[in-house]
Amino acid sequence: MKKQIATLLALSTAATCILTYQPTAVGAEEYSVLDNTDKLVQEALEDNTDEFGETLYDSVTEGDVPLYEADASSTQSELEKAAIEKGMYKDTFSFANHLCTLSREDFAERVSDPVSANMTDPELDLGYSTDISYIAYQSGLCFGMAAISVLVHNGELTPGDLQEGAETLYDVTLTDDVDALIAYYNSLQLYSEVELAIIVESAMLSKEEHTDMFLDCAARCKEKGTYFMAGISTKKGGTHAVVGMDEISGNWTFDGISYDTCIVTYDSNCVKPDTETSAFKDDACIYINSETKQFCIPAYEASSENGDVLLYASDDDSLLTYKAPIRGTTKTNTDVSETVKLEFYNGGKDQMQLSSTTKDGQTYDFWKLGKVNYGDFIFFGKGSSFHLEKNERASGFAFSILGEGYRLRIEQFDRKDPELKGVGSKCKIDFSKDGITYTNTDTQKIALSYIFTYDEGNYNFTPVSRSTIAIEVAPNQTVTVSKQDTGFAITGGGEVYVQTMPLIAHKDIDAFDGSYEEFLDWLGSYFINFVRSKDVLLQFNTEKECSELVYDFDGDGVFDDAPMLGDADGDGKPYEPSDIYWTMRHIAAKAIASHGTRRYYRGHVPNIEADTDNNGKIDTNDLFDIVYECALRGAGLKK
Repeated sequence: MKKQIATLLALSTAATCILTYQPTAVGAEEYSVLDNTDKLVQEALEDNTDEFGETLYDSVTEGDVPLYEADASSTQSELEKAAIEKGMYKDTFSFANHLCTLSREDFAERVSDPVSANMTDPELDLGYSTDISYIAYQSGLCFGMAAISVLVHNGELTPGDLQEGAETLYDVTLTDDVDALIAYYNSLQLYSEVELAIIVESAMLSKEEHTDMFLDCAARCKEKGTYFMAGISTKKGGTHAVVGMDEISGNWTFDGISYDTCIVTYDSNCVKPDTETSAFKDDACIYINSETKQFCIPAYEASSENGDVLLYASDDDSLLTYKAPIRGTTKTNTDVSETVKLEFYNGGKDQMQLSSTTKDGQTYDFWKLGKVNYGDFIFFGKGSSFHLEKNERASGFAFSILGEGYRLRIEQFDRKDPELKGVGSKCKIDFSKDGITYTNTDTQKIALSYIFTYDEGNYNFTPVSRSTIAIEVAPNQTVTVSKQDTGFAITGGGEVYVQTMPLIAHKDIDAFDGSYEEFLDWLGSYFINFVRSKDVLLQFNTEKECSELVYDFDGDGVFDDAPMLGDADGDGKPYEPSDIYWTMRHIAAKAIASHGTRRYYRGHVPNIEADTDNNGKIDTNDLFDIVYECALRGAGLKK
């Protein structure tokens, strides 16, 4: 309930942040979409200009799980003999892929709640916790079953970990306890560390490189005697996870095409005739021509010629033990430090040019990095820093970029007047996980909103983990917002109106044990709005539980100047006409704030800069004092 209240307050407050602008589309976080082995993907052409086809792929596991019967012959094929030698009917389940059998209440208690509790704030902000039900309850459990099979065969789990007395995985029977574990492992793909390593990293490979990834992984595992995880995407079967058990050389022909390599697979969708008992099926194996890189999976009528995709192959078992329910680990071995997922909520890539630069100094056209993208609104790539240019006026945009340990969201708002749509939107932006520099290259002012969210350990201002910072940038003005040890610095020339909404980390919200009123006060304790004309540090004082401003009035690069009473525009010079202007705007804005947001709306000026009578609010009495002081100084009667 606390999280729901916090979210509603955040959204209602954000709705009144920019009074002179409105977004072209609702920017709420529930519009985010997660990519994983149960979601749609698209194989892009060489020029990366494919448009998303709504019916290109259907989810393999939404609704009833399609099962494929093995041959009725009692004679074992050579491939089945090889599979048995590698652990088929021993390190595989006896039952087939299926929908979760738990009640919704049990699923929430045993799967959804604990998986969500282990999520980071960036994952929660993206709505990944709400995807748990789709991934592990409304869809089949192929990923979880494959993950457990890999871990048992590779020695990370024992059959007894799943069910007491079981000597092999095949001995394990389907009970609520077992299904809860399978559903839990099925949900591991929702953690961004796993998503970035399995889905995003492999998405930057070409079709041929995808095939080589499978061949290389199979060869490594054959030498080690281990299983590996594999993901496929087919028009007939959708996206699906299987287990790579062995690699065999030979000669197979399907539809007139010869293949010299077979990756022997355990596929939880394959069953014995007229049963739901798991079985090996030759046609569910992956056949590859190692020279031409062509592949086929006959059971799914899938092939490279049909546009189907070998998604990923991974022998990094740490991706399957990461935050797992049994001997879970906290780190993975796959380096995803520069792997990112960019997701549009409004606008699109046609509006802008985007380049990315990696730590080794290599620069890329970001839109060409991802060979497998999710339609025209989710793109995969790499980089530590990014440069965006929007050289033509167009509707405002909103996108987020998810990387290791952080999530950054950038939104550009349109004006209310439809005739001014796109006016002021031309810009240049340099951004990374540590900050954003925005230059307005247009002829009109533009309103922006940034959201910085960090994993625990990537910031020093706990309990604040997520900060929304809204600014207005004038033509030819450059403004930088950068993460510091104690908060965010807002630097650059000219006057800037800044609205901030720092939010408490989800785990700290859950741990709060005060009253309802105390919770509401605490939730908004770090909110602050201000006008700055000099560089300023928005500092989170975690002892006093509030936000503070520290200025650099003398321009020496050090934030060591406290705000001045009467200096409403933050330029280091109190009691000037501009201070009267901003104090008047503050009083007017507070007076018309909606009832639902009045508790948290901070107007334009913090009390420390304009509450002259120190009564805890800025009103007409304070305005009179500032006007009077300004008049005295203007007349030369006071310095």
